[in-house]
Amino acid sequence: MKEQLYILFCESPINPNKVDEDFEDQLNSAKEAGFVPLLFNMEDLLNPERNKHATKRIQVRNEPVKILYRGWMLTPDQYTSLYKNLSSKNYILINTPDEYRNCHYLPDSLKFIESKTPKTVFEKYDNEYSMDKLLEKTKIFGQNPVIIKDYVKSEKHHWESACFVKNASDTSVLRQAIQKLIELRGNNLNEGIIVREFIELNKLTFHSKSGMPLTEEYRLFFCHGKLIEVYDYWEEGEYKQAKPNTAAFEEIAGHVESNFFSMDIARQKDGKFIIIELGDGQVAGLPDSADKHLFYRKLLTCLY
Repeated sequence: MKEQLYILFCESPINPNKVDEDFEDQLNSAKEAGFVPLLFNMEDLLNPERNKHATKRIQVRNEPVKILYRGWMLTPDQYTSLYKNLSSKNYILINTPDEYRNCHYLPDSLKFIESKTPKTVFEKYDNEYSMDKLLEKTKIFGQNPVIIKDYVKSEKHHWESACFVKNASDTSVLRQAIQKLIELRGNNLNEGIIVREFIELNKLTFHSKSGMPLTEEYRLFFCHGKLIEVYDYWEEGEYKQAKPNTAAFEEIAGHVESNFFSMDIARQKDGKFIIIELGDGQVAGLPDSADKHLFYRKLLTCLY
């Protein structure tokens, strides 16, 4: 008899006996595939004074069992709290806190993907002095265009003001864009600032609301080093070319220190592919058009 595999989702903020409505279809698909779903309280987890109560509805088990989380992004500290809460009840998350950070923060991912990703510099953000140190590092880009983001997210829908800078040597414009990024991210700023070489990618269209350029990108999911599925990244625009040959990326995935992660790749104008970034598979989103039943069936098979 196969062991039961558990999956964790957030409770609805209105009805704690139901899943957060944004993940209802995923819970149903996971359950149909054979996962045993459990719920936890996100509001408690995010409150330092109550995070031990986040899993209060989950019963202690006599023996350790595997569990994976599917839901909203967590900071490494929040993920560590969830990991410890579940471990105390003998539920062991698929990725340790270190493995989560390996793919959640781009600076931690670089050791796995640096040879296949744009040139990148970064600096933890504490104050204006941090900005000065970062700007000093950006001299390696010369007059080339760059992209800015925090350790996890960009403000790509504010493309011109807080994401793309056409001349990295224009430090006043670069500083202004970084300040705008920090302002927009606010309390959600993920630890530090990243500046990356801008690479011309194969264009699809322009976003219908923000007007940002959309390029030919794909999201790959890996479990225990095995490719599960490849998805078109954007819902808008027409993907006219065949899905990428993933052999080289599967080779890289075999060296990534994570049991479940995503890899975003993109086609350059010359047809070659680069890696944009990695993500922890537990918090990486699925496209709305994805066959979620198939995704969870493949994921379950990989876990056995």
